[in-house]
Amino acid sequence: MIKAAVEYRVLRDNVEISCLRAYKGGGANISVTADAAVKWTLSGKFEFPKDINFLKDVIQPVFTLDGRQYPMGKFIPTDASTSYDGMRTVVELTAYDLTYLAMSSKLEERLHLAKGMLYTTAIQTLLVESGITDFLIEENTATLQADREDWEPGTDRLTIVNALAAEINYNSIWMDGSGTVHCGAYRMPSADAVAVTYRDGEYSMQYPEWNETVDMFEHPNVFIIEVDNPDLESSMRAIAINDRPDSPFSVGNLGRRVVSYEKLDNIASQQELQAYADNKMFKSMQTTQTRTFYTGPSGAHAVFDIVELVRDGTSSLYEETSWQLDLEAPYKMTHTGKRVMYL
Repeated sequence: MIKAAVEYRVLRDNVEISCLRAYKGGGANISVTADAAVKWTLSGKFEFPKDINFLKDVIQPVFTLDGRQYPMGKFIPTDASTSYDGMRTVVELTAYDLTYLAMSSKLEERLHLAKGMLYTTAIQTLLVESGITDFLIEENTATLQADREDWEPGTDRLTIVNALAAEINYNSIWMDGSGTVHCGAYRMPSADAVAVTYRDGEYSMQYPEWNETVDMFEHPNVFIIEVDNPDLESSMRAIAINDRPDSPFSVGNLGRRVVSYEKLDNIASQQELQAYADNKMFKSMQTTQTRTFYTGPSGAHAVFDIVELVRDGTSSLYEETSWQLDLEAPYKMTHTGKRVMYL
């Protein structure tokens, strides 16, 4: 039998000062959406907290499962509505992960980034200016190819960080369970990167119901990517062609060229531009099987996780695109993931 509990710690200057109490039946949950700008959300109804400053304090849920504690991120309250049910005052909260600080932090004047600056230095500076101090940025030697003044006053720093990250083929920034913000390179899913395995017959067993869709259409086989910016020393162009005989979407097997053309404003280098084109081609050679499935609780999930499902002795890998954990019994989890298969 699962033994689970949730504690909602309230932090001020990273020091615990109080705890929230969830309102029973109030629908408290944590959800993650990988392609959202701010990826983690905490929501639910709680007993009214008299000693909490919603403008300054941070909420840290801690999930205890069979005696083991799992921190489930740090959240900034953004919406709080109160009501009285005849017995007590209830507050309905919505809170977002720490990357929300970068979304709410906006330029006061046009941003200038100097030619030759490391992309990672620019990203780090923007995070610190946003008030995010706990972060991990994967090392990269790529530098800005020209002076940059692309972003006007009023632009939020999260938009800029994620734009710079994309120019070096990094994922958009995301928070882990401990509250650390990450910025790192996109990697194709593989068995070596499995974060969580769900097997039949264990506490994390899968519920029997599921649904899935398979997309077999809209697959270009020629990718042309260009960067033509007057601030750069020269224009750049990359082409990736799917000519693999084992791919049904290849030029040879389809008998025609299906072109995808994209123009970018900036990229770190010709090498990164070619990698960008190659990644788009690689994804086009696959069909995406998207499955929604349900499991018992786990505290091990973050963002961009690779999940292994083992059912009836058969193993399948999915790249999680979203998940939700209900924070009251039976602590059911809902997952959506995409399984990439060659056809």
